[in-house]
Amino acid sequence: MEYLITSLLVIFATILLAVEVMLIPGFGFTGLLGVVSMIGAISYAFYFIGSVAGWITLLIACAICVALFLWALYGKSLDKVALKKNIDSTVKEDEINRFAMGDKGVARTRLALIGEAEINGNIVEVKSESGFVDEGEAVEVIRISGDTIFVKTIK
Repeated sequence: MEYLITSLLVIFATILLAVEVMLIPGFGFTGLLGVVSMIGAISYAFYFIGSVAGWITLLIACAICVALFLWALYGKSLDKVALKKNIDSTVKEDEINRFAMGDKGVARTRLALIGEAEINGNIVEVKSESGFVDEGEAVEVIRISGDTIFVKTIK
């Protein structure tokens, strides 16, 4: 009976760990339950069957964990959840060219160094070079660098 319980715990742990690795990636409930089941099987074998059975169960558990790791690492199973696209989009040049140094606008949100402002009727993300700017304050474009519009408050 002890052998059956130990075997069932190892099988249950293997299934849970495989589900964690292949179907639900991340360290979640199933992975934790699988690890607890594996430790329970090893402990049960040591306590109720004997040290030889405990060591054999430990070796089997280690072999199963290594096999699952290699299966996840070299198998095609992680291709389903792997990110394969690169983000290469940028702000369109014609959008940034609508603005020039000296354009004036109003801060739509509080600029805690970065926020939104309405300039030339367009709502854009801007960066403040004059510290924090409260919502509704007048701002002026002082420079444009790449896709970032830098503004300062107008006194």
